[in-house]
Amino acid sequence: AGVGTTFTLSVPFTLSVARVLIAECRGMLLAFPTDAIAEITVVPPEQVIATAGNQAFSWNGSMVQLIQLSQWLKFQRPYPVERLDNQAAIAVPTVLLINQANANQANANHANSSADQWLGLQVDCCWGEQEVAIRQVEGGLPLPPGFSGCAILGDGRVVPLVSFTDLLYWIASCERSQLESLRTTAFLPTHLAQSAPPAALSGQPRQPTVLIVDDSINVRRFLALTLERAGYQVAQAKDGQDAIDRLSAGLAVQAVICDIEMPRLDGYGFLTQIRSTPKFRAIPVAMLTSRSGEKHRHLAMSLGASAYFSKPYNEQMLLQTLESLMQLTPA
Repeated sequence: AGVGTTFTLSVPFTLSVARVLIAECRGMLLAFPTDAIAEITVVPPEQVIATAGNQAFSWNGSMVQLIQLSQWLKFQRPYPVERLDNQAAIAVPTVLLINQANANQANANHANSSADQWLGLQVDCCWGEQEVAIRQVEGGLPLPPGFSGCAILGDGRVVPLVSFTDLLYWIASCERSQLESLRTTAFLPTHLAQSAPPAALSGQPRQPTVLIVDDSINVRRFLALTLERAGYQVAQAKDGQDAIDRLSAGLAVQAVICDIEMPRLDGYGFLTQIRSTPKFRAIPVAMLTSRSGEKHRHLAMSLGASAYFSKPYNEQMLLQTLESLMQLTPA
């Protein structure tokens, strides 16, 4: 009082323009960079396959993991619903098909990018594309995981800018933490959870190991979650040659789930080699592929496949078949 007050406003000079998709989730507007979005589609609920706490759907003959953003974007207080003046372009839950290879180009530290790594991110509705001004958020208050700045719409409204790389990395980290927590509480007493592995405590044999052979990291990750929650240990190989190398190096597995179309050595070549090697000949191999034709099934079975599944698959049938195959395998 009597002296006065000085307010200092710091205005950032860096400003860029980008094209974004404006979407809504839990009543909040979000800006998604369009360079990583390959397609926008509506997936009917009956086409969504639920398995092991995850969801997936079939797109262009492949299984794509579905992430509902509303399950991850939560507010700790009531949030006023935002609306634009115009009508929503798609007023129903919408899936953004994301090519993770493109999303990861901006930051290669979070994941190893490779071709055809697809993922579906579902939002509540879409308002269309806009060219917006992008500004970095300055100051001591950090942004939540998954956001890299803000977009300024034509009416001056400020909308959070989503970073696909950071968002997907954060979700994957949370899923891994939840999985580890679930496995610990499911198999160990609380006071022993961090002192010894389950096998050592229970005196029971080590859990069976299943080798997943697929060139798609999303398929391997999705299937690994299913198997781990069913009580299996999981090893992964990116193609048939990688699987042969790992087995030859001493990896002991009780079963293999293998794709057909892969670089270097495909599923047929893998079957041929594993059935011609005496020490691997007895390992059951279940083929899991988008090829549903009878000629592909017949060829795989003639080469020594123990079972054949086409995508999308029935989780319970896959797990039951896998258990039966391992019971028939000689010790």
